[in-house]
Amino acid sequence: MRVQRHLTITIPIPPSIPPTVVLAALHTIEPVIRHLAILSRFESIPTRPGAVAGDPFFALNDPIVTYNIYERIALAPGLTKEIVHPSYFQLTVSGVRGRADAPAGITAWADFSVRARRDPGSPEGSASTPSTIADDEYELQEILVVEGNSLLMPFVTQTMQDSHRDICSKVIQEIIQKHAGGMDYYHGK
Repeated sequence: MRVQRHLTITIPIPPSIPPTVVLAALHTIEPVIRHLAILSRFESIPTRPGAVAGDPFFALNDPIVTYNIYERIALAPGLTKEIVHPSYFQLTVSGVRGRADAPAGITAWADFSVRARRDPGSPEGSASTPSTIADDEYELQEILVVEGNSLLMPFVTQTMQDSHRDICSKVIQEIIQKHAGGMDYYHGK
């Protein structure tokens, strides 16, 4: 039986990095791919017609960008195998969303977005208390939905929680370093 698990990860964006820079970096898509733990390489490929048809996660009329993701998995000590799976991405107003159709029937939907930081003590959308910590504090939020066989999900859920927290942290670290070095994400320079 297939089941879904929902995870939310948030990483603060340092005040020294404008949120628009993080958004521009997300719109290049590659930072969220580059930091996969077992990634060996990735390549942009043409999107198959209908590849995400019927998936309500994606907006109907916005373009889809497809990558083949190559990962090296350990089978036994000293024995690895490279696997490949497609991942589909779509830019959003606040970031990028993607779906990975991974081996073993695992499907993961991830929505990476830049948003104003929320006060952890304030329920989202609360009218009685402020919903943000300060007007100039932002965070990278990833909402992750993982679906697969119920027998695999305890392992998959913990692995995804750990690996995607690491991905989000490394994306922010990469942006900090490249921004400090003069990287212009707006123009790819």
